[in-house]
Amino acid sequence: MGAVERELALSTAEIVARAVGSPPVHRLEAATEDGLSAARWRFDRLPPISGPLPLSMLSYRAAGSASATKEVDGRTIRKRPRVGSVSYAPSNGRATWSVDGAFEAIHVYLHPAAIQRVAEQQLELDRVPEIDDFFAAEDPWLAGYFQMLASELEVRNPLNRSSDPLLLDQSEHLLIRHLLRWYRRGLSSPKLGALPARAPANPLRPAVMRRVEEFVQADLAGEISLESLASVACMSVDHFLRSFRAASGVTPYQYVLALRLRKAAVMLKAGKAPIGAIALQCGFGNPSHFSVKFHAHFGVSPSRYRQGE
Repeated sequence: MGAVERELALSTAEIVARAVGSPPVHRLEAATEDGLSAARWRFDRLPPISGPLPLSMLSYRAAGSASATKEVDGRTIRKRPRVGSVSYAPSNGRATWSVDGAFEAIHVYLHPAAIQRVAEQQLELDRVPEIDDFFAAEDPWLAGYFQMLASELEVRNPLNRSSDPLLLDQSEHLLIRHLLRWYRRGLSSPKLGALPARAPANPLRPAVMRRVEEFVQADLAGEISLESLASVACMSVDHFLRSFRAASGVTPYQYVLALRLRKAAVMLKAGKAPIGAIALQCGFGNPSHFSVKFHAHFGVSPSRYRQGE
């Protein structure tokens, strides 16, 4: 096996870890073989990392002011990315990226098959458009996406790499659609040639909504995926996402989270089961994650809610 082949046998996160000599602070594994994965990093510096990469990489500057460099086709671009800015290195990219000082970053890794799948569903084209690389872009949508992801990483045990597959599935779909809409190769600017707005989706029929709720209620403690919910409704994932939100006013993840929290609230009032056990029975990975979500929804901690405060 040659040097390039050995490199491609590693994941993109492993290539980064090997370059800096340390693992990420937190890591979320993909729910499926070609699904989205993520990691939070603290770097003293980032040595040069070159493509091609196994997975495309979005890098969000979470903290620090170190200068970053991109070298491609004999050109060198140097910037000092602001906190909240995002850079993108496609898996087939030729650029070399490096950072010369300490900073924190959150990475999202996207599988080429996932990009192709969403592109075919969204665009219905035979040829999948490529997402062009970009450097220190200040995009409010992407910043909000990474802030959401950061809040999920912060409440998880660093040793627990798993995440709610519904959250990852849904966020992957929306993220790739955003990238395809605004950053696909060939656009002279983000707005020129952007994907046309789609007509509003028809809401799910009440009978279909009932089937979805029954499916979720039957397995609140399990791993509920976006694909499984779409299958219950006999729809594509994209069509289901749009129709579900039109019917309920929330995303599938928000809907399932509300059902889990509602069940947890009933269990807290009904008995003396340990809060950790209730968290697991309601589909939360650990008590701290459950407590954060419960407090955000009800305004009090699970223990205070049980005490009636």
